[in-house]
Order: sequence, then structure tokens, then C-alpha cells
Amino acid sequence: MQDIKQTVIELMDAAAARGLAEFELEVDDFKLKLKMGGSAAAVPASVPVVAAVPVAAAPAAVSATPAAASTVSAPAPAAQGVPEGRTVEAPLVGIFYAAPAPEEPPFIEVGQTVKKGDTLFIIEAMKTMNEIAAPCDGRISHILAQSGDMVEYGQVVVVMEEES
Repeated sequence: MQDIKQTVIELMDAAAARGLAEFELEVDDFKLKLKMGGSAAAVPASVPVVAAVPVAAAPAAVSATPAAASTVSAPAPAAQGVPEGRTVEAPLVGIFYAAPAPEEPPFIEVGQTVKKGDTLFIIEAMKTMNEIAAPCDGRISHILAQSGDMVEYGQVVVVMEEES
């Protein structure tokens, strides 16, 4: 699934770079359709709209913009197994990075105290790096993703214990 998600992001970038209005791919029981634009009232013309479905299933659509939250019509990831505390969710679909560069130390570590507004991690979407900030003062209790992981909109990535 990680490979499929990465491929979809790469296809979106390639389609946008080439100015394609539409792209469709079908392999075995998997069908992917990228369509640039949509209705003017619903989606700006430059925003790609993606639908990826097994041929026999209902479509799941993703609409993404470089620095804004994505909308996923598929169910959000289950909150089962998420540790107690203040959760920080991915505000968009993309690739999680714990550090500003591979050779740099991570922004946060378990047990570290952070202040509201401190950068917790980065999500790369369509070649744009989006810094995700701490929503409150607190201590990091869990980091639920590793650098290079694909994260979904609404997926819990960090759990914090809020300071009183």
C-alpha cells in the first residue's frame, strides 16, 4: 500500500508538470484516474482530483492542494489502539519526515517537552514541505510514524500529554 500511495503522489506531480487534464491507468483489478480541475465552484482548476479504486469497489476520492488540508472520502483511520493524550493528526496526505534533513536530528523525541507552535514534524505533499506545529504546550508521549512513512489525512501521528 505504501508503494501505491507513493506512486499516486508521483503521478500527480508528473501530470501537473506536464499540464495534463486527465490521466487514467488500469492494471489487473486496480484502476487509477487523475483528473485536473473539476467543477469551478468545488475545486480550483489547478487542483488535481484523484480517484483510485479496485474495479469492483466504490471509488475513494482524494483532493489535495500543496499547503492545505486534504479531503478523503474514504473512512478515516480507526482510532483504536491510539494511546491516551492530545493527538496530533496529519492535516493532509503525504510523506512524514521527523527531521528537516536526513542528516539532521529529529524535531521531537519521546519524552521531550514542546511549546505551542514548535515544529513537530514535516509532511511532504506534491513536493511542498509542510511544517506541522504543536497545538499546545506538552510532553511527547508517542510518535506513531517513521521518516518516509506515507500518512493519511486524519491519521494520528503524535500523542502529547498537555501541560496544565
